[in-house]
Amino acid sequence: MDRLPPELKLHVAGAVSNVSREAMRALSQVNRQWSQIVAPILYKNITLPLRSLEPQDRILQLLDVSRILPHVKKLTLLARSYSTNLPVPDESIGDFLEQTLPEDIDVSLLCEFVGDWTPTIALVKRLPCLQQLSILAFARYAKLLDVVAEVHPSCRVSIFTLSRFSPRWILYWSEWLRSPVLHAVTVICHDERHMTTFKEDPDRALWDLLHQARQIKYLSLQISVKPLDWIILESTSWSPSQLSEGEIIETPRAKLETLSLPLITKMTAAQLQRWSRITDLAYLTEWAAGTIEEMTALTAITELQPFRALKRLTLRLDQPKDSPCWPRAVKRMFRSLPPLNYLYLVGRYNPAILPTAILKRHGPTLTELKLYYKRSQFQRIDEARPRPLRKQSAPTFPPAVIAHIAACALLCRRCRYRGHPIEAQTYDALAKFPVLQTLDLVLNCVAASKADGTPSLPRELTAYEQELFPYRFGQISKWTIRDCMINSAIDESLVKAIFNRILMGQQGRSLQLLRLHPHLGKFEPWMSTDMRNRLPVSAGEMIKGLAGAWQVEWPRYGKPQLENRFRPSRDHEAVISPEDGEIFESIWPSTREPKTWPLEWCSWPLQ
Repeated sequence: MDRLPPELKLHVAGAVSNVSREAMRALSQVNRQWSQIVAPILYKNITLPLRSLEPQDRILQLLDVSRILPHVKKLTLLARSYSTNLPVPDESIGDFLEQTLPEDIDVSLLCEFVGDWTPTIALVKRLPCLQQLSILAFARYAKLLDVVAEVHPSCRVSIFTLSRFSPRWILYWSEWLRSPVLHAVTVICHDERHMTTFKEDPDRALWDLLHQARQIKYLSLQISVKPLDWIILESTSWSPSQLSEGEIIETPRAKLETLSLPLITKMTAAQLQRWSRITDLAYLTEWAAGTIEEMTALTAITELQPFRALKRLTLRLDQPKDSPCWPRAVKRMFRSLPPLNYLYLVGRYNPAILPTAILKRHGPTLTELKLYYKRSQFQRIDEARPRPLRKQSAPTFPPAVIAHIAACALLCRRCRYRGHPIEAQTYDALAKFPVLQTLDLVLNCVAASKADGTPSLPRELTAYEQELFPYRFGQISKWTIRDCMINSAIDESLVKAIFNRILMGQQGRSLQLLRLHPHLGKFEPWMSTDMRNRLPVSAGEMIKGLAGAWQVEWPRYGKPQLENRFRPSRDHEAVISPEDGEIFESIWPSTREPKTWPLEWCSWPLQ
């Protein structure tokens, strides 16, 4: 491999960079030529931890001036709570921020940095190619930003700042908001677990900021759940806006390109009009709007038609009761938008309106369609809703609607869809997406029941199935656990059958990546791993293990590569709770003694 021409070595280095940084480091140590080829890729993006109690000089001294610093284009400064984990390793946080939509970024567990900026400023001055600086720390940034503006005037600065809504904190903001290098701001609010404080009028946190920072192009708000002892008194309510209507009208509008509000917040007609007065919505290309649940908000968008460049929309639609005109208003609103290439739509709406009211307009241009809310995201919208509505984060789509969607979304290459585990008709309908390449499929493994607690597909229950079983803080019928186990049993043969059913149904055989996301309802893990591992294996843990986390990758040649990415928390066989094991053995009898998990099982074949 060392005899390859430099052009091919560069191609190899690019491929290795997609595997791991460790592999890149090993490649850079082969010889001088490989080091010269790999260094611009390996050191393009570096992360520097900030700790107020440790001097930064020691860390900076470890950076090789000649080998590393000339290649650094993106620098991330990170001060975080070490009691929790970020979604990616610290060294990859820069790439994560660049590649992730604002509504999917979870960096809420940051810390305040009150240390000395002097060593960091010295580093910034020694980076000849710095293009982007991301500061993930709650601090006073003015001194650092002044130096960046002087030394790297074309550098783009992104700041993640804590919002505390006190006069002192607003004064801190004014020190750095007018910096000419400031490009993006993410405001983080800490709320209590029911998230009742900040979901109304979220723009109140952002008006004053945007009024002082008209030059920024990216503005995002995060509201994250924190224990009460994390939340200080001055953080428990919005501060009154410091702006009068006259000041808003007289000042030139900002030209935001990205505006991201949490899904739990409400977007009203009045708020939309206020946003249009403080920023020119014609420049907006990405909009996470929060929740629309009023006809007046739909009408305001339709009549104002403020968007000219919008390409990506994230929205929760909650249809109010006794509103027969709602589907027509939704259709008019989506017709007033420019053609979208990305749509993330969740909420309580009739799935039948998607192809008729939305995709007739945007289907021909959509390349990514996301129709399911993943609860593990930091935006925990369920906690902010009345308990009867918490199960309605997204509708379930029947095969007929999927086929209709596929006929409308001709360019859709990536689809995240909420479906049903074993209905072949569903997979046949998904095959009708003509150029679908990536499919994230949510399999609904929950036992389907009617309001009276009996199966939705009527069948006679045995006396054993009707028995009640203690689970968490209540009781549930054994048949619901049993059915969920059957639905969740996803083995390699079933995964292969699902993939082949969709692939072979496509005319162009375009599907390259399938990821299965089992939806387990109340059987999702809720205890900490340490606590769970001290107890016998329960039905919920067995169901999670049966479901797995399967991925099928087909690079259009050879055999599809199947991988179960689920990693059990226990690294040894464990005793099964007798009552839970009894339900399991009513499906898959076992003669093995003693009864320890995992036991033998298999999927039901694709019907």
